[in-house]
This record gives sequence, C-alpha cells and structure tokens, in this order.
Amino acid sequence: MITVNEFANVLEGDNILLVGGKQNTNKEIAYLTSMELTEKTSRMKEKGFVMTTFHAFKDVNQIISHLEWMQEIGISAIGFHTAALKTIPKEVVDYSNTHSFPLFEIPQEVPYYSIHEKYNQLVNKKENEQASKIHKLNEKLMEIVLLEKDLNSIVKVIGEYINNVVCVLDPYFDLMAYWKTKEQTRDEIKHLINLIINQHKENVLKVRFTNRETNIAVKRDSLSDQNFKVAPLFSKMNFLGYLIICQNGTADKFSEEVIKNGIRALSLAAYNKNTLLHYQKSKDIEMLEGIFQGESDDKSLSDFYMDLKKVRCIFQVQSSSPETIQSKLQMLSESLIENEINSQLWIYNRKIVGVIDSILDRERVAKILADYPGIRIGVSAIDEVNHCSKIKAMYDQSSMGLLHGHIHDAQLVFWDEMGIEKIAYNLQSHHLFQNFDEELLGPLIAYDLEKNASLTETLYTYLKHFFNLQKSSGELFVHPNTVKYRLQKITELMQMDIQNPSHYSMLMMAFSIYRFKQKADHFQ
Repeated sequence: MITVNEFANVLEGDNILLVGGKQNTNKEIAYLTSMELTEKTSRMKEKGFVMTTFHAFKDVNQIISHLEWMQEIGISAIGFHTAALKTIPKEVVDYSNTHSFPLFEIPQEVPYYSIHEKYNQLVNKKENEQASKIHKLNEKLMEIVLLEKDLNSIVKVIGEYINNVVCVLDPYFDLMAYWKTKEQTRDEIKHLINLIINQHKENVLKVRFTNRETNIAVKRDSLSDQNFKVAPLFSKMNFLGYLIICQNGTADKFSEEVIKNGIRALSLAAYNKNTLLHYQKSKDIEMLEGIFQGESDDKSLSDFYMDLKKVRCIFQVQSSSPETIQSKLQMLSESLIENEINSQLWIYNRKIVGVIDSILDRERVAKILADYPGIRIGVSAIDEVNHCSKIKAMYDQSSMGLLHGHIHDAQLVFWDEMGIEKIAYNLQSHHLFQNFDEELLGPLIAYDLEKNASLTETLYTYLKHFFNLQKSSGELFVHPNTVKYRLQKITELMQMDIQNPSHYSMLMMAFSIYRFKQKADHFQ
C-alpha cells in the first residue's frame, strides 16, 4: 500500500510539493490517472491520484465543485499541474486545507509520465520490501515448526501481520490457539467462537468434509457483522482442525500469502504434535494393556504420559455386533471423553476400554444406550489411582460389570451397585470353591433333571423375594400352595434350614456362582 505521505516524500525530490491537505496524508494511492475534461466520468474510482491542469474549467467555482465531487467518490489526492494556470488559485488551496484533501503542485516543466515512473518505482520498491518480509516470515514459520514450538507461536506471526483475530480450533471446536488485538479479551474471543459455531456450525463442518475454505458473516449484538475465513487444517489424510481469521481489512495479496503459508505451517505443526501425542498415547495404551494382563509390579505412575492420578474410573463396552465396534468407539469418544490428555479410549480384546478422568453420569450414559441397544457397559468403582495395581483392579471391576450385565441382561452395570455377585464371580475361581454351587444345590439340580421339575428355580425365586410366598408364586405363575409343596420337597432334599441367615447367605452365593457358570462360557 502506497500512502499519500510516502508518495509526497518521493515527489519532493522533483520539486513536486504538497501544498494543501497535509493533515490527511495516510490515505492509500492505488493508481494514477490524468483528467483534462470537466465531465464527471465513471472511470474515476476511489484511492486515485488525479493529475490535471484544470485548463478546461471556466472558473474557480467549477474547479471547487469538481474537487468536491472527487473527494466524495474517494479520490486520495490531486496533482495540480501549472502548465495552464501558473499559480494554483488561493481558493483551491483553501478548500484543500479546509477539507483535508491533499493537493500537490506540479511544476509546468514536469511531464505526467515522469510522475508515473516515480509511482511505479515506489510500488516496485514496496513490493520487493514486502516480498522480502514475506520470505522472512515464511522462514520464521518453518523455524517454529522445526523447533516444535506450540501453535500459538504460528498464530502470533499470522495475527501480527494482518493485525486481526486469528483462532485455531480442534476438530471438536475447542480453542487450541489464538491471537487478538490488545483491546480484546480472552472471554471476547471465546464468545466470538461460540457465535461462529452457533450461527455457522453446518458451514464450518462442511469445511472439514469438503476440505475447502469458506467465508462466513457473523452477526454480533448491537455491532456490525464481521467477516471470517474458515480454512481446514489437514495433513495427509488426517483432519487436524480449523483456522478462523477475521477478514476485515486483510484482503491484500500479501496477507493472503501469509495466511496460506500459515495454514501450511499450522498443518505441519499440528501433525507433528499429533504424531508425537499419538506415539505417547500408544505407549500409554501398551503399558495399560500390560497392567490389565497382570504386569503392574514393574510399572510406575510416572512412566505414563497421561496423569494416572487424575483417572477416576475404567469402563468397558461390549457390542453385539463386533463389526460396528469402530463406529461405536468414535461415538463414545465424542460423547464421554472430557479431557483428551488424561483420558484414553481404544479397542482391546474386541471391547472398547475407557480409562477416563471423569465420573460417568448414569443418566447421560443411559441416553446413549437408548440409541444403541446392542451394547453393554461395565463400569469400575469410582476411585483414586495411587498405584498401577489400582488400574488392574478397576479394569477387573469393569470386566465383572460386563459379566454381570450379560448374566442379568442389563445394559449398564456399575461395580459400586453390584451385590453379593462381587464375591461370587471371583470366589468360584478359588480351588476350594470351584464346586461350591454343586455342593449346596446338587440335590435340587439332580432332582430337576430326573423329574423335569423346577425346584432349583423355585428356591432361587423364593430366596430372592426374601421368603415372600405371594411374590414368589406370582413370578413363577403357580398357586402359592404349589410353592409350599415345592419348598417342603426342597427342605427334604437339602436337609437345611433355608431361613437360617448363614444358610441364606451361602445359598445366594451358590446361586450366583451357578448362574455365572451357566452363562460365563458364552461371555466374551
């Protein structure tokens, strides 16, 4: 951009002096032209430097009238050539000063073409300076990438050059980096991002899926609309986020080049960061899987990139359609993970495993499950991690939750909400209790097989309803007297007082193990 003041400094060397309107010399000169006729032609555009002798004008009043018109259409400055009028009329100089309209006096011996040459030389000089500046900015951008500095360093280079708002959002619209003017606050930037997403979410998403830039106009309360460019940040086939730039006053070609190079640098930096983060996450996942398999003694919490001390629970997800597990992983990633750094979600042993730093909200998860009836979720205890062995325990708890959901046909099971099954599912693996259910329930099971009876089911239902005959008969769809008869036979076969509290506890434990054995073989 060439300003009136810069051009005046160049012209002064040829004794072409600024004689009026000196208080308004910061205006841009976009082109030079000459005018010798009195017509008000449409070829006159804003930001022009108009050279004229005014020889065709009949008097000063007509000249002043023409000056008013030229100022009205946005002409930046007038070059009054003294070939016809040897002296610029005082009224013209007074108008120039009064209305802050820059006025140059061109000596009669100076031809127009020499002024054009001066202007072109200045334009070339400025463009060379800008090109050199852009080259240095590009080098700086690449240096930032190579030194693996954060995204804010790149955004700062772009923002300072265009002197306007620049923001980088991640794929989920979270603010990753930004540059603002001194007058703006961080809260204003956040509010601006919210306006953009609320008003143009579909347009912004389209940028991601079409890999094309778009321009949007954002309506602001009691303020004029602001125009923004939204550009995608891609590296290879990975989508890394969005670059959002305020377009007001940033339309020159050099700004566009800075923005283009900035996008390239941001994509490289984000890819490098993403690659490093992916590596760190992969290492964490590898170590977590080792802990799940019982290798916790040789690992320390400090070995992990993620802060395991912030982890609050572990959950596992099993799908009835294993081929859709990847899509469900994406869905759960967007719905459940609050903090990407201290939460991990991945597929392990044909299940989704989540190690997260937040507490799963039952109502929120229930809404998700309503839309996805083919999945089950087992959730560990809500606890604090002070040793890697705690991670192993929480993983096993979530496994038990999944198993309990499979046995009892429940979609969502929290370890903290389970009852005696917590003990039963683990007790049966101990060598002293492998046949615990058969030792207590064997006579009933054998009788049912021989007589095609239902004594085992009757006893479980009766115990489950705490010896309530009416509820038990209602669930079994038989008469209460039938239940009474069966209970007499059960007592006879088992030779045990089933209403004894100790016997009751053992029987419930035995039933838990019995039901576990019935379905565990089919559980994956």
